[in-house]
Amino acid sequence: MYRASNWPLALLSIVLAVSLLWSQSPARTRNTRLTPSDFPAAIKNIRETWVREFNAGHADKVAALYAEGAVLMRGNGSVHSRDSIEAELSRSIIAARAHNYSVESLHTEYTGNLGYDTGIYDEDFPHHLAEGNYLMVIQKIDGEWKIVAHVAVPNPRQK
Repeated sequence: MYRASNWPLALLSIVLAVSLLWSQSPARTRNTRLTPSDFPAAIKNIRETWVREFNAGHADKVAALYAEGAVLMRGNGSVHSRDSIEAELSRSIIAARAHNYSVESLHTEYTGNLGYDTGIYDEDFPHHLAEGNYLMVIQKIDGEWKIVAHVAVPNPRQK
């Protein structure tokens, strides 16, 4: 027959088991939690560094902001890997003579070690001004925030 006196003991056993399991979770999970200012400062730094170094013509320094296996998607296609991204950015800077790149962040959000920034961009070319929207996904990898996916979608050109 069922006895009511076993319920408190069963409940206590469940609470202790959950507490034990929780305490045994890897320490690295707890240590990689963000402080309230970690992500906003990181994304702002990445965004400002990206723009500054692109405008200075330093494709290598911009590419260093990306994870090794990152993807960059633009109106003319996508490239995968940091080396390919550097080559594409170099082409944009040198061959297309892009300059005066600017961005305005409209929204950022994060959870854990993953976050994103989205907004608008403008870029001057010798023959036209390009503008559009961007989405940048960053991830904390080995303690450092890196771009893992970056999409730039140009607005249709006015005829």
